[in-house]
Parts: sequence; structure tokens; C-alpha cells
Amino acid sequence: MLKGLSLTTALFIFQACYGTPEGMDFVYMSFKVVAADTGEPMEGVRVRARVQGYNGPDWSSGFLTGHDGEAGVPVMRREGDATDPEFRFEPADDTYLVKDTTISDLKPRLIEIQLAKAK
Repeated sequence: MLKGLSLTTALFIFQACYGTPEGMDFVYMSFKVVAADTGEPMEGVRVRARVQGYNGPDWSSGFLTGHDGEAGVPVMRREGDATDPEFRFEPADDTYLVKDTTISDLKPRLIEIQLAKAK
């Protein structure tokens, strides 16, 4: 059943059913991706998270932004992790550049991300 699910999705389902495992922190991050040149929301951008997993850093399969440019990403990390999670924003085409960013203050809120146009 879990074969087609990403690690992040499996952890989200586990947390929903059984609660957060001891020694783990769980945060649901929300992003709004907009075009830097126009400020318009961008649909179809894949938002991925990379956190320190048991076998090293692991990228989630990602979540796509909707017509409003928003996507939510569940992030689970082990207590005491020294590394902050990284997030990658991958546009549907090569008109805009991929953007990587690290967020150290993991508080549930809407974060606006601007993607620059490719040259």
C-alpha cells in the first residue's frame, strides 16, 4: 500500500493516525509561489523539502502549487537535528529558475517565494 508514497507522505499519514513519534517535530509549512517580475501566482510549481533522514538527506517527492500559487508541505524532523530543512521550488517549465532556500524558523505560516525569470 505504501509503495507509491514518498517518505514525507508516509510520515504525514503515520502522524495523523498515531501522533508524532517521540523525538520528532512535525510542522506543516505553507508557501505561495509568485513570479518575481509580475507578482502573479504560479500554478504547477513542485515544492519539495529535504530534511535529515535516517539514511542522510532525503528530498520529498513534492507537492504542486494550485491556481492560487499555494502549496502545503509537511516537514518532520528528529529532535536536535543541527541542519535546517531545505526547500526547492521547481517551475513546470524552464521559463523561470529553480529556487532553493533554507528555512530555520519552522513556524506554521504562509511564506511567499518569488521565482526569477530565466535569462
